[in-house]
Amino acid sequence: MTETYDFLIVGGGPAGLSAAITAVRNGFSALLLEQGDRLGPFPRGEGVSHHPLFDQLLGKGFLEERSHQTHHGALFHSPGAHQQAFKPAARPLHFFEWRDFIDRLGEVATVSGAVIRTSCRVTGVVEDDRGQCIGVRYVDEAGVQQSARGATVFGCDGHRSVVGRYYQVDHEALSCPIIKCRLAHASFDPVQTKALQFFLIGNGDLPMAPRFPPCVAYAFPLPDQKMEVGLMLRMGRAPAMATVDRPNEGTLTAVWSELKQSYPKFRSYFEGADIEFEQPTDLPNATLWRNNVPAPGAVLLGDSVGFVDPFGSSGILSSMRMAQLWTDLIAATMGQARGRSQRLWTARNLAKWRRAYVASGCYRHVRNNYLKIGMIEWVVFKHLRSADRINHRWGAIARLLALG
Repeated sequence: MTETYDFLIVGGGPAGLSAAITAVRNGFSALLLEQGDRLGPFPRGEGVSHHPLFDQLLGKGFLEERSHQTHHGALFHSPGAHQQAFKPAARPLHFFEWRDFIDRLGEVATVSGAVIRTSCRVTGVVEDDRGQCIGVRYVDEAGVQQSARGATVFGCDGHRSVVGRYYQVDHEALSCPIIKCRLAHASFDPVQTKALQFFLIGNGDLPMAPRFPPCVAYAFPLPDQKMEVGLMLRMGRAPAMATVDRPNEGTLTAVWSELKQSYPKFRSYFEGADIEFEQPTDLPNATLWRNNVPAPGAVLLGDSVGFVDPFGSSGILSSMRMAQLWTDLIAATMGQARGRSQRLWTARNLAKWRRAYVASGCYRHVRNNYLKIGMIEWVVFKHLRSADRINHRWGAIARLLALG
């Protein structure tokens, strides 16, 4: 038997769980399907700026209790770590373990009344004869083919979104390869270490891989003397650069190994540390997808459309705000129509929701940051490109980074 809910949510990350919590708090039913055997992906650290939404969805004070908090901003290192530029933080920054965060969101969603099912692999989208998305097909934990319907279907399943792929979202164009690594017993002073460390590496700066794309190695502290480190490839300008090839996983891993062993200052974080987790993946922060409502009934949220903050390269807060906004908009219209025979997915309603979305603070913040990071990447990685030229113009670059 096909189950029917007001909101059908694919993906159990921050966007999906925020949508589920918001839906049930508005008085509507919500089913969330997660492919993994538990909510959230692999273990990792995360960092976010303080925002009232965390108190609303996690509970007041939860994030402060579970995070390493700092008022420091970001420290940018020029190629070879020869020079630095500091960008102060406008608000406190919180660095925390992903598992604590996602488990808490799942707990709040369940207690609030959302139905959450793990080990459910979505295999396809269901449409009616008008082309409206009305549900999904999935394989449940027992391997049985099932289907579920929703008045609204949210695709919150990340940069490899099944819903997004059905509607021809080009996730390769959205995504940048990244390696995420978590260290225990990391070599850093939690008091002296600035919150975010970014090491800029231009195209052609790595002798072992001269056609490697522009990239940024990063590091930030976590509670209990742990640290998140990694390597982000910056692919926003790379397709237009004749000197760049998109690397395969073998090249990416080889470059990462070299950076851990020999890159100035960055290598010091690994001295005496234990690697708890290390994995290449993709981060959808190359560009913002043009349309997050590809068909009536279907809304793509968060990572599935590149809705992340491209400066910090974290999608948590932006995706949660986006999920709350779209759920509230649709729920308000559903509430107004209670007891009346009225179609939800009309052209008029969709136009109203889109206007509210484009005018929202969360959309403007993400879009403006994509414009800013695009300008910075053009100047640093495409126009200047080489380590010598970037270091020579570092004073101007530092002023540009401070505007981000």
